[in-house]
Amino acid sequence: MTGDRMLEPGVVSPGGGQPQVDIGFAGTPGARTFLKRQRVAYPFHLCRALHMPGDPVEFCTVYLQSCSGGIFQADRLALNIAAQQDARVHLTTAASTVVHTMNEGHAEHVVRLDAGPGSYVEYLPDPLILFPRARLRNALTVRLDPTASVVLCDSFLAHDPSASDATFDWLQSDTQVESADGAILAVDRFEVRGSDVSSGDVGVHGPFAMQATLMVLHPAAPERALDALRGVLPEPGRVYAGASLLPGGCGAWMRVVSSDAVALRALVRDGWAAIRTPLTGTPPGIRRK
Repeated sequence: MTGDRMLEPGVVSPGGGQPQVDIGFAGTPGARTFLKRQRVAYPFHLCRALHMPGDPVEFCTVYLQSCSGGIFQADRLALNIAAQQDARVHLTTAASTVVHTMNEGHAEHVVRLDAGPGSYVEYLPDPLILFPRARLRNALTVRLDPTASVVLCDSFLAHDPSASDATFDWLQSDTQVESADGAILAVDRFEVRGSDVSSGDVGVHGPFAMQATLMVLHPAAPERALDALRGVLPEPGRVYAGASLLPGGCGAWMRVVSSDAVALRALVRDGWAAIRTPLTGTPPGIRRK
């Protein structure tokens, strides 16, 4: 693999190399948000901005697609996403992203999201599907204006969680929230190994081999975000979930583990709908995938 796809680890700005995705959204109250800047290189494809039925007039929905069939050994993938003042954006993927088998080395997927004054951004990619021997470093940094709101999701599942001898090697995840001046507000880091997930050990994942994190960054009223998330928490069963405030007064989050992919996605969708309604005045419409 050659070209833009092979970047140095952690590169998310032109100062250290061109990211494969560099997009910026602009908007004004009462008018539809639009793509003001876009540079998208292989292996990504960006669909045109859509206005979905039932969404507020300012909202645009954009699908990010992979032209290569997933993430491969030695990939260094970088995305810069910026929402200017008053932009309203729902950014998602067309499907889950497959992280392929890696015989040596690992892959990296790094996202930088800047949310400007008064903006509202939903970054909700579908889950990663980790194939046997997959190794991935996944990093997301959000720079958050105190008047902005961001809803983001990070989730994964093993291709065959029951195969203890043929599961993914490891996943490292790093989510960092910064204030507009660069001060760190909240950090969520973990590393999970496929052998631990497939073992079923209590205190690691138990019977729950799938995981999702939904963060609602809403500095103006973090308790309101927490109330919305706690309102959708189910009784323990196929899923086990909890919600709490984030440090730094920047919002709230919900962590979900599940033994069923459909139940995992349903709870994330319920959490998204629960926060979208009070923050925008309307529930989200159906996204066809």
